[in-house]
Amino acid sequence: MVELSCYYGLSSPWAEERDTSDVEVRRAIAEQNGMPGEELVAAERSVPVQQLFKAYSEEAGRLGVFGAPTYVLEGERFWGQDRLEFLDRALEAMGK
Repeated sequence: MVELSCYYGLSSPWAEERDTSDVEVRRAIAEQNGMPGEELVAAERSVPVQQLFKAYSEEAGRLGVFGAPTYVLEGERFWGQDRLEFLDRALEAMGK
């Protein structure tokens, strides 16, 4: 199976205001980045990946996540790419 770990983070589609809820947009993003778009779309529709999506969505709900991207560290939410600097500071303060 194709590795999905980087699939949605490619080329910052949010900054380009591309609708990543559209399967054709996701396929195009993958292909524009040299990845097998059709294979990735098939993988995301597979039972194991759908189970992961469900589990992660439930976890996000429990953590109070209301938008993406959201990073949760020790119960503190950092929402948005513009908060990465704050997350970095929190990690440094923890010695990580």
